[in-house]
Amino acid sequence: MTKRTLPFATAFALLFGVLTSAPQLDAASLPDPLLAQQWGVFAIGADSVWSTTTGTGVTVAVVDSGSGPHPDLAPNLLAGRTYFGLTESPDGNDVDLQGHGTHVAGIIAAASSNGIGGAGVAPNAKILPIHVLDDNGQGDARDVATGVRFAADSGAKVINLSLGGATESSTLTQAIIYATEKGALVVAAAGNGGPSSAPKWPAALDLTIAVTAVDSASRAASFNQRGEYIDIAAPGVSIVSTANGDYVTQSGTSMAAGFVAGAAALLFAAEPRVTNTQVRDILLTTATDIGDPGRDLVFGAGLVNMIAALQALRQLYPPISTPTVTSVGHVGERLIANLSQVSNVTAVQWFRCTNQGLVATAKPQDCVAIKGATKRQYTTAVADARKTIRIGITYMRNGTRQRAWSATTTRFFLIWHTTNAVTVGTRTPLAEIFGTSSSGKRTYSVLSGPCRVRNGLLIASTVTSVCRIRMTVSARAPYPRLGQAIDVLVS
Repeated sequence: MTKRTLPFATAFALLFGVLTSAPQLDAASLPDPLLAQQWGVFAIGADSVWSTTTGTGVTVAVVDSGSGPHPDLAPNLLAGRTYFGLTESPDGNDVDLQGHGTHVAGIIAAASSNGIGGAGVAPNAKILPIHVLDDNGQGDARDVATGVRFAADSGAKVINLSLGGATESSTLTQAIIYATEKGALVVAAAGNGGPSSAPKWPAALDLTIAVTAVDSASRAASFNQRGEYIDIAAPGVSIVSTANGDYVTQSGTSMAAGFVAGAAALLFAAEPRVTNTQVRDILLTTATDIGDPGRDLVFGAGLVNMIAALQALRQLYPPISTPTVTSVGHVGERLIANLSQVSNVTAVQWFRCTNQGLVATAKPQDCVAIKGATKRQYTTAVADARKTIRIGITYMRNGTRQRAWSATTTRFFLIWHTTNAVTVGTRTPLAEIFGTSSSGKRTYSVLSGPCRVRNGLLIASTVTSVCRIRMTVSARAPYPRLGQAIDVLVS
């Protein structure tokens, strides 16, 4: 069995990027203390569209070295999957010990306004981490292909591939075709081999959007490759983002791809009717031309411009009236529908759904009306566990009865975790790590790693490590016996 390596996923990013701890700012007035250092967010105008779209309801798959755990990603990090050595690990064992995938994920969707770290381009998008690369950034293209298919089948609207190789893999190409046909936009790093290097795959594939890097002065990075396959440019030099429980600065087209993936998530979230082909076209046609006039071999169409992209999206799809619902995903949570964008509402109905989804103007097939839930408020119940919720409305517009459904909430859980990172050598109350809707008796155990549990405390190891901790809750009406394990990063 021949192993196909994809070296620039991590090796190039680290070769050309100086890994340093992000300097601390005296920025108490900022919602996120490192936001002032995230020049790329402002360079593409992401902050200017956050009042309209933040990525809510969109899943971005990061097919990389895993992602997290990290406190600035925790609200947006879904349970991932590992495909390594042609072996699947379906238990969410996708911990990123290398840091590359976590850095990319933070660029895309680090949580905002939480008082820690920075903010991602799409700070309310969800990250689906798929672990296919080892600690040296190496992997098998067949594993990557499997991860891409899993991402598409999981409903990811954007698939980020900050990886690549010197030759095309037919298996990976077929997987990208599959994902594209299912409606996903595949974003790929163009490579860091320098101006004379041959095109990298899968960025060279026409179906992907190939991203090159620029610095804060919109100059091409020294490591950039050239060629007709380059589609668009994005920030990729001295990028501050999440990594292994900390914040570091890295450079590379891997980082630039993350900015484009986040930009695509913002467009998908702003308009549920838009297609992957349209998002690609909007990003390319609205990019700011920063090289030779027109499309060129260095910058492609130019630098991502979110303000112009959102304007183009609104011209293509005039806004529709829709309700919104926000949630944290806990069973027993009280949901309140925001109907401020809709007038003349004549009826409301809450729906329980199987999948996550965007705003809809026709009833989603996977949603079932919740009996008796016809008020503006709804309190989630045991039946909502692992489900999502929408609210549907009927309203009058220009004398015609219209219907609309909100984007789904996140999934609701009977057990959740409020953090998945602790400091080396500390003692942390387990009640501050786990939460549950049940009032049943809690018990804790260490499944793996050098941590200990004693008297309701997690006693962290004295070295950087990952500990898998399980909480079990005894049955207490109306809840059954519950149990969940999480990986806690000790750093």
